[in-house]
Amino acid sequence: MNESSKAFLKSAYREYYFKHSDAVGFPEEIGSREFGYIPFGGTMVRHLSFKSPGEAIAEVVRQSPSSVYCSNARYESPSLPIEEKGWKGAELIFDIDATDIQTPCKKGHDLWFCAKCHAEGRLPRPRNCPKCHSSTEEFHTTCSVCLAAAKDHTLRLTGFLVDDFGVQAEMIKLYFSGNRGYHIHVFDDRFYLLNQAGRAEIADYVRGGSLPATQTIASILKRRPSEEQNTSLGWMKRIEFYASSQRQRTATLQKLASEAISSSRSLVDASVTTDVHRVFRLAGTLHGTTGMCKTPVESPSSFNPDTDPVVLSSSTVELQVDYCPEFRIGGRPFGPYAASRESLPTYAAIQILARGMGEVAR
Repeated sequence: MNESSKAFLKSAYREYYFKHSDAVGFPEEIGSREFGYIPFGGTMVRHLSFKSPGEAIAEVVRQSPSSVYCSNARYESPSLPIEEKGWKGAELIFDIDATDIQTPCKKGHDLWFCAKCHAEGRLPRPRNCPKCHSSTEEFHTTCSVCLAAAKDHTLRLTGFLVDDFGVQAEMIKLYFSGNRGYHIHVFDDRFYLLNQAGRAEIADYVRGGSLPATQTIASILKRRPSEEQNTSLGWMKRIEFYASSQRQRTATLQKLASEAISSSRSLVDASVTTDVHRVFRLAGTLHGTTGMCKTPVESPSSFNPDTDPVVLSSSTVELQVDYCPEFRIGGRPFGPYAASRESLPTYAAIQILARGMGEVAR
């Protein structure tokens, strides 16, 4: 990325933060949180602390970085190294990404490409291009199918939290991540001091990883009286409900149990949930690769991840694009482009510049 492209990106992000500073959502007890950011073309800067939202947003506007992060944990001394911070607890947070959910659409829009000769193909990515032997890169984008799957898994998770863990619905906050999925923040003090092992158990539970083998579940279903099935809780209740709804089908109980688990589990990223020192993208800030906003989702049914998080300008910019496969943003398709000069709206140009696929034209 050359200096002109860095300057353009920084200017576009600064304009957003200057005009929409009130959209940035700061957590409670801001003085006990660790902040961090990634400058365009740079590496992560961590262990920052601020006394007030005003102080924090002033620094965000001044730096106008690629990404802004904040810890879910609270510390006695957030600016010190991890081992010296004095951990005081952390909210429970989940991450659901469309990349981790197997959908048939991925074969069409997730691919590898060669920036030199413009060869491309389906994943998995070969280390070297079969045509010119140059190194290759992966390109991941989204469509309505995989974004809908990510939303579905998010709603499954909220069902687990409310029905199985007794979390009040108002204690659960949903955010579109700004890329390919959702962040789910749980503001329930019961989980606040939970360690990594406890958080891993929760992640394993909602993923369906802690269940007995399906043949064991089938055996339980087969010998359990109907009156006992009506009093089941948690996963067994879900499995029994699914099996009873499929009575018209000719299928084994083992197959029905497997289907029930697959259709009910929520594929959260367990490594995110268990990390009690992690920093997360700050609500209302921009994603460094897509330029989309980490957006609060008040109504999942009406939220459109293709258009609602698009907050950057539609003013056009001239780019010299080396190579870029087709992608979609703001309800419009763009590309594919190869060794061409393109006039694109800022919100789309970010996708190319931030991924190093082109530069601002001179």
